[in-house]
Amino acid sequence: MNKKIILLVDDDYDDLEFFKWAMVGTEETFSLKFVDSGDAALRLLSGLEQLPDLILLDAGMPKMNGWELLKQIKMDHRFTKVPIIMMATSSRRQGIEQAKLLGAKAYIIKPSDFQELKSIMNQLCIGIQTNLDNTIASLRCNLPENIYNFN
Repeated sequence: MNKKIILLVDDDYDDLEFFKWAMVGTEETFSLKFVDSGDAALRLLSGLEQLPDLILLDAGMPKMNGWELLKQIKMDHRFTKVPIIMMATSSRRQGIEQAKLLGAKAYIIKPSDFQELKSIMNQLCIGIQTNLDNTIASLRCNLPENIYNFN
């Protein structure tokens, strides 16, 4: 059985560590891949034999920001079915709307609380295996200030 792949694109190594810790206990089913830039993400995506089941994309990266990367990924027909969730520390309405317009499935304001991040990641893992749209809608109901779904 192939593991489900979650690709995290984020230039913040502290965030990577939080995400790794939040995924503890899911290693048999999920593989968390990490790249620290938009260019690295495009290279990795081009070389993968198995597409990611979910891409978590940081909005505020240097050089190629998350919105630019989202736009490029969505223009490539190979990745049209790969769900992408934008993440940021900001709740600026403009960023949320831009993520929606560019085709993200959702926008998550990165939680500062580790237990909240762990809960979100556990729910997303369940959603990948069942119904991601319903899972994101449920997360939105439980965390309306932190999660915006676009379905």
